[in-house]
Amino acid sequence: MNKMKHYRRFLLLLAMLPVGTFAKDNFKMTGKIDGVGNDTLCIEYVILQPQKQIVKRKIVVKNGEFSFSAKLHDAYMGLMHLKSKPQETLYTYFVPDEEAIFSGRLNSVEEHWSGSTFYQQYERVTNLQRPFNIEFAAARNEPDSIRELKNIDINNRSHSVNMKYIEEHPDEDATATLVINVRYDQALTAIGKLTPEVRNGRMKSELDQNERMFTLVMKEVAARNAVKNDTVTIGGQVPELGLKDLDGNVLELKSLRGKYVVLDFWGSWCTWCIKGFPKLKEYYAKYKDRLEIVGIDCNDTAEKWAAAVKKHKVPWLHVRSEDGIIEQKFRVTGYPYKVLISPDGIVLNAFLGETDDFYKYLDTTL
Repeated sequence: MNKMKHYRRFLLLLAMLPVGTFAKDNFKMTGKIDGVGNDTLCIEYVILQPQKQIVKRKIVVKNGEFSFSAKLHDAYMGLMHLKSKPQETLYTYFVPDEEAIFSGRLNSVEEHWSGSTFYQQYERVTNLQRPFNIEFAAARNEPDSIRELKNIDINNRSHSVNMKYIEEHPDEDATATLVINVRYDQALTAIGKLTPEVRNGRMKSELDQNERMFTLVMKEVAARNAVKNDTVTIGGQVPELGLKDLDGNVLELKSLRGKYVVLDFWGSWCTWCIKGFPKLKEYYAKYKDRLEIVGIDCNDTAEKWAAAVKKHKVPWLHVRSEDGIIEQKFRVTGYPYKVLISPDGIVLNAFLGETDDFYKYLDTTL
């Protein structure tokens, strides 16, 4: 009877353990950090799919040596630093089905890698970067004007070397780590040069994120060039948005004349935007007779936009910016970003972030 009782207790404890506790780790890193005795190595990386998750690990360092392992689904960019020296941070990659051996110091000049195939490739990549990182380090001691010019020159040479390496080694996973170190207007081209096996393999999650980031950058550059100095100013007349609503119809602001209008620049990806919905709903109901809100979705897909509006039951009008031009016109620098327009179409004020100042201004003005 006692054996059965202990067995049931064991099963209960087993059920309470996190899923994957006994899953076999498929990544291992060992290393020797020069000039370090006993310390703690802080490791951090971000899992992007299926939902964003920040993983933090603290690893014992004894006489400079450390070892840790993990169960990884994709390759993740991460960082490492000693607890005693948080200002000295090394960015690197943790790759499934690989074994990494680190030596040197936790900086981009003195890091060295060996181990399995990826980390042999990665050592060649870091060797490629090392001369430029040494130059960057030396330039930090120069006056600002000289340092800026030197950094431009170093970047130009580094970008050229990195692009050539990508073209010559498109079939190596470690090559994918270089796409963030080419000219911003060549990054998408660099990603396209990778073989399908690399592009859609272990590095896919990181490359997808990089592709989204550089696509957004290029869209912003194009929008900035299109707008130039044609921006909206407080006290000026608001321009028409020229944006389509959820039904595909162009919303005209002139149809809202006679009411105050809030333009709410947001996105389904913006945590603070979503957190601000309840209070914005409260004020929408409070001033419904004299206030209209137009949500302007930014940097989203049409599907994610529509799903977010439905999920959060947002009752006001909605349009979506596809090309980023309207954000440039209104000089949006972050999200959420709210612009209040008078009943006769004059821009009264603008507010960055989820701030009580916006709601105080509404109470005062309306």
